[in-house]
Amino acid sequence: MPNRVKAERSLKGLTQEQLGDLVGADKSTIGRWENGGAIPQEKIVKLRNLFGCSVDWLLGLSEERLVVKGAGKGGN
Repeated sequence: MPNRVKAERSLKGLTQEQLGDLVGADKSTIGRWENGGAIPQEKIVKLRNLFGCSVDWLLGLSEERLVVKGAGKGGN
């Protein structure tokens, strides 16, 4: 899986700890996700909302980064 969580986090200027606070995960969990670990469905939705991109993009299922309407305004 491409390391898109890390790329999106970096674009937002967030540390792993800050991202974890926004989506309800600890820093070590964010690190696991960034290294290819499984991301629970409810966290994927929060990441999509925060980053404003499609789930397919985050999971490496699409090469095209689609913008999700109404997303990008927070982790909920």
